[in-house]
Amino acid sequence: MSMVRNAKLALGIALVTTLAGCLGSNKEAPLVSLKTLPTLFTKQEPVIPTVTPEQIGQVLAATEKPVSVYVLENTKAQFILVEVERNQGYQTYGSRARQTIAQRNGMMVSTRGFGGDLMSSDEGALLSLVRNRSVGTASYVMRFLTSDNQTRVLAFECKLDVGDTHAVALGEVNSKGVAVTANCSGDGGSFNNLYVVDARGNILSGRQWLGDVIGYMNVQALRQ
Repeated sequence: MSMVRNAKLALGIALVTTLAGCLGSNKEAPLVSLKTLPTLFTKQEPVIPTVTPEQIGQVLAATEKPVSVYVLENTKAQFILVEVERNQGYQTYGSRARQTIAQRNGMMVSTRGFGGDLMSSDEGALLSLVRNRSVGTASYVMRFLTSDNQTRVLAFECKLDVGDTHAVALGEVNSKGVAVTANCSGDGGSFNNLYVVDARGNILSGRQWLGDVIGYMNVQALRQ
């Protein structure tokens, strides 16, 4: 990789940005972007976009790997991560600041470097229903490391429902997905996750609860 390409990639994965909701158009259904995703099933205020199409273009031009953008709802921190590893169906996205998020078909399954990280999860049953865009009930387990180095295990039961079809057009992604909600309750209280899932069972956009510290994280693919 050339020095210029390396420099572009370093700039790209260091960007702390919000997404513009105007990147792409589809008249058949409302567009889904990180600006609008939280408002599909909540009354939360939309994220105010500041990033330009040119900035997203720089990131995509700097690498041929999958790229996603994220927003932490608690702090409003926003960042773009590039895939750094792929292993047995899991994709790990990371930054030079050593923050990483592991995903499986677009569902976030673990984090590192954010504080209060989700160390691992048993997401198989939940992911199966989400990918099939099915109504049903699934178990879901999340694991966190406490301050005294103990593993805290939280078990939930999630009830899934299926909603409308939405157009998702951002970066190099231009597709449609069905909104799937997972209303989960259990050891750690309750939370509502949202996924926009395409016909192949891949999550194009998501809003997930990642624990008491991180809270809700929004994710959207720019390139899969």
